[in-house]
Amino acid sequence: MEQIKRKRQNDFTDNNKKKKLIFNSDRDCFTHLEDLSNELFYEIFDYLDIYDVYEAFSKVNTRFENLLNDPTLPIRISLSFISKSRFERYNTNIIIPFQYRITLLQLSNPLVIEHLFSPISILLKFIRLENLHLRNIESKYFQEILIHLISLPCLYSLIVSCTDNVQNKNVFYHQIFRLSVLKYCKLSLTGNSQSNSLSMATTEFSPIEYFIINQLYVDELYAFLSYLPQIRRLSIRNLYKSPKKSIREFYPIVLNHLIHVSLNMIDVNFDEFQFIIKNLFNQIEILYISTKDDRAYIDANQWQELILFHLPNLRIFDIQHKYSFNKSNYLLYDSLPDKFNSLFWFKRKWFFEHHIYHSQNDDHAIFFSTNPYRRKQHILCEETNKNINRNSEKSHIHSVNHLLIQTKKAVINCQNYFPNVTEITLFHNFIHESKNSLSNQFKKIFPLKQLTKLVIHSNLSCFSKMIELLRYIPYIHTLNIELLSFDDPQRSYHLTNSYVLQQNETFRLVSRTNNIQNLTIISSYEMELVQFFVNLCPRLKHLTINRFGWWRLGKFLQFLLSKTNKNTRHLVSLCIENVSENDIDVIRSFIEAQKDVNIDLTKVRNLSADDRYVQYSIYLWW
Repeated sequence: MEQIKRKRQNDFTDNNKKKKLIFNSDRDCFTHLEDLSNELFYEIFDYLDIYDVYEAFSKVNTRFENLLNDPTLPIRISLSFISKSRFERYNTNIIIPFQYRITLLQLSNPLVIEHLFSPISILLKFIRLENLHLRNIESKYFQEILIHLISLPCLYSLIVSCTDNVQNKNVFYHQIFRLSVLKYCKLSLTGNSQSNSLSMATTEFSPIEYFIINQLYVDELYAFLSYLPQIRRLSIRNLYKSPKKSIREFYPIVLNHLIHVSLNMIDVNFDEFQFIIKNLFNQIEILYISTKDDRAYIDANQWQELILFHLPNLRIFDIQHKYSFNKSNYLLYDSLPDKFNSLFWFKRKWFFEHHIYHSQNDDHAIFFSTNPYRRKQHILCEETNKNINRNSEKSHIHSVNHLLIQTKKAVINCQNYFPNVTEITLFHNFIHESKNSLSNQFKKIFPLKQLTKLVIHSNLSCFSKMIELLRYIPYIHTLNIELLSFDDPQRSYHLTNSYVLQQNETFRLVSRTNNIQNLTIISSYEMELVQFFVNLCPRLKHLTINRFGWWRLGKFLQFLLSKTNKNTRHLVSLCIENVSENDIDVIRSFIEAQKDVNIDLTKVRNLSADDRYVQYSIYLWW
């Protein structure tokens, strides 16, 4: 469970609290718990889970009982990796009695969501709910929830991520647009282009001011925005080229409040993009755009004309353009970024860099805005680095929290420091090339001890380096492993070596000290790998795996649920991806045979499942 912290008060108030605490610490009576103020207790409670607070304080005395039962005190609940038995106590003792006080709900386990909102009409009792976050929810269940959300008078923030393909997204859009006080919406619905287009708004309008959506097609964009006259910030994670009709059939829409737009273009060419800017976004002040391949996006002359004549208010221009090239077309691209070196760009203080890197199959390049670098994610890949606008200053880059590392040379040549990185992704080229300690290389570019998530794309040979790195990043709670080379000719050697690794002192030290609770493995060797990682991560609470390989599901589940396996005693949930109907029958039979553990199961059809070969993701919870 994650604890949601109360917003801190202003510095003046905080300083007064510190002074008061220091003053009281010199008094003899400070040894009495009751001498602390109510406000200080509320601050302490914010660092604890609400269930633990009630368990520890509710029966101490009348004062604490009154403190916790204060009807004006808001309750914020975040449930991620929680056992079924603990959830039932939590639901009985906290959620049901205090529904009217809950202001935030964060839920990521689909089975927890089903249990909590059963019957679904119970939602109507959350009369103070302001923030609702639902991850890994099935679309048909979310549709039922939406019907009841309309009756909640305080709901101003909604974050939802559906796990399956949505056949008719328009139904969800209309229901969301009817939420009368909603100001912020982050929506992840995946599906093909709509067969029935969303109609333009006439009388139904939404108060939403900030909308983040994972997927839209260009032909949906105009009608979608017609429902959002108050929109101030818009982020489209994937804006797809329309497969049906030209965008030039649409008329301009006036969005008087829209100032900030972020777009990740998928196969939308520059001509279509210009049309969108001219007819929808000509008043914006901030533009973030990510594109791929179409070289017109790094034509400085076209950008100058578009900005001068159609984006008069633009203050921040941030572009990231990726492309692949070979010897035959390299010269077509190479000279284009140089044209961003002119007075037009310099006087606006818009600077750029052009990085080239090499992979096993292709050559790649990235052209991106910098000085300052504003994005939360950064790809560290430069083998050839060209600074545009003659601005080569290197500094701390504070915006980045996720760093993707492509090559060893990229780390060696990096002169920037990323003080706020909490997640890193390591690619095979980097791991394969690195002979020295990874921790020694990394500490020069980011602080190791604040990392909380590690993602690795490599093969089985990475294990020893990964274990060595984990020794120096003790606060990692999420580990994702995607193993490449499914036909690795050295498979037997690497699997044998993984057994040998478990006998060395570094492995044992990491196993004793790491706090990894969430593990994802994408590989063809799950059984051996799961055994290896379960031994490495004995505090594991949730496991996600891909269903490849030929190992037996029953044997695998028996290993995870064995009462004698001390390394799985904290495990409470499991997700198995890409399973068939036959696999589901095997899993159900296994569950029915268990006498000493109560396991719930739900299945969700995979997003990319072919109608001829239907596959599912299975969630188990106990």
